[in-house]
Amino acid sequence: MDRLRVERVNKEIMRGISEFLLNNTKDPALKKVVITEVRCTNDLSLAKVYFTSIDKSELEEISKSLDNLSGALSGIICRQMRLRFAPKLLFVFDDSEERAQRIEALLNKIAQGNVGNKEDDK
Repeated sequence: MDRLRVERVNKEIMRGISEFLLNNTKDPALKKVVITEVRCTNDLSLAKVYFTSIDKSELEEISKSLDNLSGALSGIICRQMRLRFAPKLLFVFDDSEERAQRIEALLNKIAQGNVGNKEDDK
């Protein structure tokens, strides 16, 4: 399938899920969810939906709630986008922010170590 179409579908799924969670859910924990990325397979049968939350303490509860909603959300997305088949939604916690912070901390330690070595060389 055309990669541009898959990218457009990814963006539309992301927008649709975000709007649904913001406007149509009664669970206050789901209103704190931020959809960071959607990756569909080329045949649009599976969509991995990456999410994070403002409140990290409720991640397990949020993950279970999203998994319970996945079937209904898939149907809603299919009808909104007029797709032939509803993609199976698989929700995955996006920990890229935490990984980036760890990498940045390591780079800062390395930089501080190098600054100390340069002063010793003088």
